[in-house]
Amino acid sequence: MKIVYAFVLLTLLVSSASAQAETPFSVTTVISVPHLSPGDRNVGLEFTVQNNMDTVVSSAKIYLYIRYPFSATVSPNNKLDELSYPGYLISSGGQGDEYTPYFSIDARSSHKTSFKIDVDRSAKYGTYDLPYTVFYESGKEFSGKITLEVKGDTLIEIRNVQVNSNNSAVEPGEVFKIAVSFENVGDNGIKWLKLILNPQDRSLIPLSSDTERVFKDIPQGAKKDAEIWFSLEKDAPVKNYPIDLMLRYIDERGVEYNETRLVGLVASGRAALDIAKKTTEPARIKENEPFTLTIKIENTGTGDASGVTARLESGVEGDTLAYLGEIKKDDYSNAIFTLNGAVSGKKAGIVRISYEDDFGKHEIQKELDLIVNPGSSVNPLPFALGIIAIAGVIYFWKWRKPGAP
Repeated sequence: MKIVYAFVLLTLLVSSASAQAETPFSVTTVISVPHLSPGDRNVGLEFTVQNNMDTVVSSAKIYLYIRYPFSATVSPNNKLDELSYPGYLISSGGQGDEYTPYFSIDARSSHKTSFKIDVDRSAKYGTYDLPYTVFYESGKEFSGKITLEVKGDTLIEIRNVQVNSNNSAVEPGEVFKIAVSFENVGDNGIKWLKLILNPQDRSLIPLSSDTERVFKDIPQGAKKDAEIWFSLEKDAPVKNYPIDLMLRYIDERGVEYNETRLVGLVASGRAALDIAKKTTEPARIKENEPFTLTIKIENTGTGDASGVTARLESGVEGDTLAYLGEIKKDDYSNAIFTLNGAVSGKKAGIVRISYEDDFGKHEIQKELDLIVNPGSSVNPLPFALGIIAIAGVIYFWKWRKPGAP
């Protein structure tokens, strides 16, 4: 019997403790938008107040204490039934307190009401608490808070776009990579991002069909890198090649963004000069007689050569410097030297060619030999032929003379 009595007493104590521990109300809130952003207006906050008690609450009202960065959507008005959104009142000031008129809640029942707020344009990314209090039965109150999260700006910044090749610059016919680095400099996380490099010129050819890179879950402040390989056609002109850098991404709020940035690739040309042909006027150089030397200089490189000069060093005096100016890619120019006479023999020389291209100044040298023939030498063959011809004429004349034996 004592055991039963103790058990009943314990049950009563637990029930009493549970009743005392049970809160009078449960408050749930629903926001009318999935995410709050700076500048949002007319955002609805729906309150549902659940009466957890077994008694009727006949005189209750809710106060919502509005603080920065939030403000009341409806202008202050303390008169009932004159508001655009009836059912609650607003005290003085846009950032004052909103409150409802009195209402009743049956036992174990609920009551719904709503508030409308704006978000300041200068609101910073983060979470904010809005306190509230339910006043009821002449002096009793139940307080809590709503936690609202404001999402900030979503922003991707391209930190660097770099072209890497075997040389310091890209030449036609080369393989190179474009490295892009970017950073999430906004307030919101990025759930998904696609980076696309789209050349505007067909001379830029990707080494694979995929010119896209996809990234997932990029938190605020994170940096990412992407590399895509291309080649530039051998016969492509030397110029600036525009490339569309496209960004498609979705932030943590589910908002989708599409951006296009313009980047450029500067193709540089490398000139390659060489001697293609050598001629003289006269064709046979004689001793001590002036002559003209013409050298055909050809550019077989990937770019133009400018400021081209050719200097002849051979021991033969005369005009040994020629200014050619510009020699375009796949073109040529003639260096003409007017030289004085020289003694006979083989004259070993060097032609020094100086020029400038996109990679700087250059000088090359090519060996060149000149053959100067003796000027006083007589060829005996014509003389001998002349003597034979004269002798033949005399013999024929004597053979035809009358009375000749």
